[in-house]
Amino acid sequence: MKRMAMIDWNAMKCFHLRLFLLPIISLAAGFISALLVVPTNVFMFLFFSVNTFAVEEKGDLNKLYLTLPVKRSAVVAGRYVLSICMGLAGLVTGIPLAILADRFSLSHYYGPIGWFLPVVTISYLLFSIFNLCMFPILFKMGYSKGKFWGMLVPIALFAALYGAWVIVSSLPGNEYLLFNALEYASKNMFLVNGGIIVVATLVLLCSFLLSKNLYSNREF
Repeated sequence: MKRMAMIDWNAMKCFHLRLFLLPIISLAAGFISALLVVPTNVFMFLFFSVNTFAVEEKGDLNKLYLTLPVKRSAVVAGRYVLSICMGLAGLVTGIPLAILADRFSLSHYYGPIGWFLPVVTISYLLFSIFNLCMFPILFKMGYSKGKFWGMLVPIALFAALYGAWVIVSSLPGNEYLLFNALEYASKNMFLVNGGIIVVATLVLLCSFLLSKNLYSNREF
């Protein structure tokens, strides 16, 4: 599993320099609110991990993988390990980016540190949901055939959710909607954050099992 993750990572070395563009995109989201930086950064790092499918197809690496003494399930597991590591990288780097973005954002963050935990858990939930939207399709159809439903549609969905939140939170009387939600989460820390973590983990597990099943039955 670890070996396959490293093979995937080394295979997409031509994309490694693009990692430096991800913080710039996340900081752009922070212009509206610093609280948007972490979920945006996590999504961007998740999206970056999809490059493994592009490299696999372009280099016809699936044939190489199938000749290695590993099961197809190990290929799927390795790709999920890499994806989760990228998500964690997005989370870790997103926190200092959020602090930086707060210096110039339109909506400054004045809440206590405890309010920031729901932002982290919601980012994990978004990671799991979009992983479910992307990976099973790409494992089933490949990059060329599956990039519309497995990449473009999730991006459009993310943009729609992002735009909807900006519109709703900008309506008169909703200026403190996000802060009220964070305050509620801080008062119900275990219920809210624990529930989100459990749901996100189940979604991610479903994504893995579905991808494993689809890739095991895929014909090359």
